[in-house]
Amino acid sequence: MEVQILQVLTTLTSADRPATFNDLARRLGATAPLIASLARGLVADGLAQPSYVDVHGVRTLHGLLPQPATAAAPVAAALP
Repeated sequence: MEVQILQVLTTLTSADRPATFNDLARRLGATAPLIASLARGLVADGLAQPSYVDVHGVRTLHGLLPQPATAAAPVAAALP
């Protein structure tokens, strides 16, 4: 299921809104609590970026964003 979530995230562009747990649950035929549980693991493993909302002043994990592309070229260009 985690692979399927990551596949959905790779289809997102920077213009898209974050994939919410409910959106992912509908796309994958799962429940939102299951997606939320898997999402926490993906964020902890560094495979996805968290998307938060404020609910009554409390920051709450609400969805996922894909990890940004790493910038290896500037590092390599800085080497002699």
